[in-house]
Amino acid sequence: MKCPNCGAEINNSKYCEFCGSQITADMQKEQELLNKSACPKCGSTNIKFAREKIGESKGKRGTQIIRTTTGVCNDCGYTWQTQDAPKKKKTWLWVLGWIFIFPVPLTIILLRKKDMNSILKYGIIAVAWIVYLAIGFSGGVNNADNTTMDPTAETSVISSTEDEQTTTEITTAQITETKNTIEIIDGEKGEYGKEITMSAGTDLEEKLIVYYVPAGKYIVKNLGNYRTQVSVYEGFEKNSETGYDEYTNTGNIVVLDVNGKDEIEVPDGWFIEIHGAHILLTEK
Repeated sequence: MKCPNCGAEINNSKYCEFCGSQITADMQKEQELLNKSACPKCGSTNIKFAREKIGESKGKRGTQIIRTTTGVCNDCGYTWQTQDAPKKKKTWLWVLGWIFIFPVPLTIILLRKKDMNSILKYGIIAVAWIVYLAIGFSGGVNNADNTTMDPTAETSVISSTEDEQTTTEITTAQITETKNTIEIIDGEKGEYGKEITMSAGTDLEEKLIVYYVPAGKYIVKNLGNYRTQVSVYEGFEKNSETGYDEYTNTGNIVVLDVNGKDEIEVPDGWFIEIHGAHILLTEK
């Protein structure tokens, strides 16, 4: 028989003595079949076979030579290949298929799986095509909408967005400007201070300045250097039994550390009382 790699005549050995190629059982069977074959054109058995290189295959293990067996008829001169040349894998087609029509390569792969459950196989294929068609239809609808859109729509959208941003900025600025921030220093009247006298004409007579700020809820912060108390009162009146003035109703009373903050609420007509303090009210 002949070596399938180099074509040299060899005995029934497992290795070619000329090129060292291994002679497998499959190769031997192939050679036996070739010896029994005839010319496909004239039927003559006066034929000769040779091993020819038809290409190379590059892989992880390096470059491999691809060969095939060619038959030549000595009577009619007809030449043919006893084996089909291996088809080159068109990787680029698979890549394009996965990118643009992913159900096609998926369908091919699943149909080749003979050991896979048929219900599962065809279920996956159906789902893949449904998803693909749904994406295609949704894209078509979006394109149609874009095609019929008014050419000035994009400009209008941009202008609308800019107007909204401008309106938001103006609104924020207006809120900042109208937000009531009041600074109060004990002993200074300022805009909201009013001097009062409690228990006038008694041994507990006391003159102090209280602050009638606008009604509302405030964040109060201690700007002074000492811990302080901020109290909210409705007013005061004389107790007929003791003869001294007493607060009628008491609201929030908070004690603040230096730089401390808390919340208070001042009802309409009520006032704030502090002693030796410096505070900042920010309307909520």
